[in-house]
Amino acid sequence: MVTSASAENKVDTVLRGLVNPSSVSFSPEGELTVCDARGLVVVLKGNQPVNYVTGFDTEHWKSNDEGKKWYAVGPLSAIWSDSELIVTDAGKADGEETLLFFDAKGKADSGTKTNSVPPTSDDPADKGEGNLTGMSLSKDGSTVYVCGQGFDGKSWVLSADINSKELKPLLSADENGIETNSPMQTVVGEGNSLFVLYSGKGGEADGLIVLWDVESKKPAAQWTLPGVINPMGLAHIEGNKFAVVENNWSLEQTNAGRVLVATLGDESEAEIKETGVSLNGPVSCAFGPDDRLYVSQMGEEFDKPVGSVVAIDGLKD
Repeated sequence: MVTSASAENKVDTVLRGLVNPSSVSFSPEGELTVCDARGLVVVLKGNQPVNYVTGFDTEHWKSNDEGKKWYAVGPLSAIWSDSELIVTDAGKADGEETLLFFDAKGKADSGTKTNSVPPTSDDPADKGEGNLTGMSLSKDGSTVYVCGQGFDGKSWVLSADINSKELKPLLSADENGIETNSPMQTVVGEGNSLFVLYSGKGGEADGLIVLWDVESKKPAAQWTLPGVINPMGLAHIEGNKFAVVENNWSLEQTNAGRVLVATLGDESEAEIKETGVSLNGPVSCAFGPDDRLYVSQMGEEFDKPVGSVVAIDGLKD
């Protein structure tokens, strides 16, 4: 499903045949880069998709007593640091995941990896950090920020030093009185600030954007997203305006979600504007070099090659 109620927000499908696609980003040459749950990172070179890195571990988020498994997960986020590709090895168990660094096309086991992050609390449910997603790169290129989904009681945002490859916890929601969990996307702001999008509980409209001071490790501001169910994608438009992707998450099926514009004002509640664009299980978003917003969507079913990436005009002047 791809619909738009506005002629200004023209939607084009630019890549098809993906399985549970997640992160979208762009290489220094402007090539669309997307993660695929078959353990792939795909780069669109011209009009030709290329399996740039393959062989990542995969896992499934859901299973039943009969042994059926569904909702496959592989690498969940990939970004470029100049010519180096950084990928979250998110198909492993919590507490075993790392970031992998690649200088060229190849296999997952050829990457240089960071350490993994073990449990950060005494809670037996805390297995360490996993389902690493939502990476961004600091303006000076020295640090990668990444969202951790290991234990909702902490909801860590992690950081990795590009040179030393050290991955460590950085920002904790619960330690700062933030009850909304599931950080999904980081966006670097001005100075030492970092915007983090929190999805909240599945099926509920309790998402949150938090502006963190990275130096003090304290929240500087917070905005709720009224009526938005499980936001997962965040991209800066201009000023205090951001594109937000509503996933409307479920483990049983893909649901219709929306592409929205959030204005972060002085109040604690963001102003939400409809774009009229509705997609099937949209996940991640990023603006391309052509100023279109690129959004990955799951498609009609989990675990089938029906996912895609669409490009939306009109959100950035």
